[in-house]
Amino acid sequence: MRIDTDIDQVRVEIDGEEYAVAEKTIAIADALSDAAQRCEGKPVYRLWLAELEVLLGTDAVRKLFHDGKRENIDRIQRIHAGVLEAFDHNARAVLERKAQLQRDALEPMTDFLRQLESALKADAKNGIRRGK
Repeated sequence: MRIDTDIDQVRVEIDGEEYAVAEKTIAIADALSDAAQRCEGKPVYRLWLAELEVLLGTDAVRKLFHDGKRENIDRIQRIHAGVLEAFDHNARAVLERKAQLQRDALEPMTDFLRQLESALKADAKNGIRRGK
């Protein structure tokens, strides 16, 4: 069995600008963990901004969020959610491949059950009864 180790470099487009999303490395995982610890007990938007700094970089966050206290929290949340989704792109690809392999493995059984169901419906329709 061949193990595919190709990892896509992920980019996101926000407000017409493209940004590279950090690769999922041990250093990035540690930085996200550190951000969560620093933001514990603070408003959740601070965690979102800290995570975005890790995933997109400080310059990108400054460019995206320059309104200070007037920044729209829903916008921050939407960007954060999209970037996290992009960050998990490669992990989702692995799960999707596993799911496809399971569907492929079950296909013969699914076909058999469809044929059996059709045969039973045909028997019932034709009034064929088994037993007493």
